[in-house]
Formats: sequence, C-alpha cells, structure tokens
Amino acid sequence: MDYQRHQHSYPDEELETGAQFAKQIGVSGAAVSKATTKGRLDTFRNSRGEKCYHKVISAQQWTLKKDRSKVTTPTRGQMAAGYDNIDAQAMAHVLANENPQAPKPVSAPVQGLDLGAVMQERQEFEVSRAEKEFHNARVAKFKADELEGRLVDKQTVFLKAYQIGAMIQEKVMNMYVQLAPKIVGHIQEQLSMSGIEAEKLRVAMKDSNHEIGEIIRKESITVLKDLSDRTPENFLD
Repeated sequence: MDYQRHQHSYPDEELETGAQFAKQIGVSGAAVSKATTKGRLDTFRNSRGEKCYHKVISAQQWTLKKDRSKVTTPTRGQMAAGYDNIDAQAMAHVLANENPQAPKPVSAPVQGLDLGAVMQERQEFEVSRAEKEFHNARVAKFKADELEGRLVDKQTVFLKAYQIGAMIQEKVMNMYVQLAPKIVGHIQEQLSMSGIEAEKLRVAMKDSNHEIGEIIRKESITVLKDLSDRTPENFLD
C-alpha cells in the first residue's frame, strides 16, 4: 500500500529512498521495485510527497514477505557477511514458514551443527541489532533536541494550548458587547443625517443593540465550534 503523508506519522528521518533501502538490505533496486509492485512492500510518502521506505518496517516486511522458494544465491549483504549459496538457501528454507508460498522449513546439519538454526539466529541477531541502532539514533536525536531547547514537555504544551484556547474563546464571546453599540451608533448617525426625526429613530432602534449583539454572538459560537471540530490535518483549511 502507498501511504499518503496524512495516513502515517513517520518523520522524514525514518524514511529513505528505494535506492537507499536496496543498499540497506543488500539487494538490487529492481528487486525492491518488483516487491513493491507485487504488494510485498509498503511505501510511505515523505513531506515532499515522494515515495519512500521505512528503515525498520520495510526491512521487516522484506524479511517476512520474501518468496524464499526462489532463493539460490546470497544477497549482497549476505555475501558481505560471509554467506555462500548453501548458507543463503538454508536460511531461506528455515524462514520459509513465514511465507505460505515457500517450502516448509528444513534443517541442514553440517558436521553435527544445525546450519539452519545457526543462520536463523544470525538473521535474528542482525535484525535486532539494526533495530537497536535505529532506536538508539532516535534517542540520541531526542536528547540533542532537548539540550538545544527544541523539545518541550507535553504537559506544558497542553497547559499553554488550553490557556490560549480559553483566552480566544473569552475574547470572541465578548466581542459582541463592543461591536453591537458601535454598529447601532453608526446606523443611527446615518439615518439621522438622512432627515429622520430623533424620537422616531430612538423608538425604531431601541432594541437594536440586543438584536445585533445576538446575531454576532451566535455567529461567534458557530466559528468557535468549527475551530474545535478541526484536526491537525485540516486546521488551516
């Protein structure tokens, strides 16, 4: 699935291009494109609307959804780790139970050693290490942001937002008290200049302050309700 920017909460720092993701997992860009086309990999749009892959989630999807029945040679990443063809095939068979399209898992004992189990443990270790490094990097960034004053306590933000909201509500709801007399006064002045007698004008406009004030007050309530119903995604629409 291609997740649009408003459909996920991952920052750009957690996303990478197809070429970067292919390099991360040690395969070709064509293999990543094929897996994406076949629906085995999700994509996530970044803030610029570009299709990207998640550094951890996409790697897990690649591991879980790969069709292991066709594995005959190691990936570039496996070759860099010292894997040969037999290692790659053994690992594919061990992990195939995660893919219903692939063969059932088998073991490959070599000189009393269960090679399949060893390969699985190595794969699990590498995934865990990658996840740990990724989360350590996020923690380090949070600490740096906190030291530089870019992070604010959540309770402080909630309190300030509540105070600002209450202040806006008070000012909007009291606005009609000031506006109604000014509007009525302007209308009376214009009518008086047109030649209408002062007494007739006074009688005709005696309830105008209240009526105009009610119109402004009701419209203010509508505006406040509209603002309170908005979400971060459509707040500025």
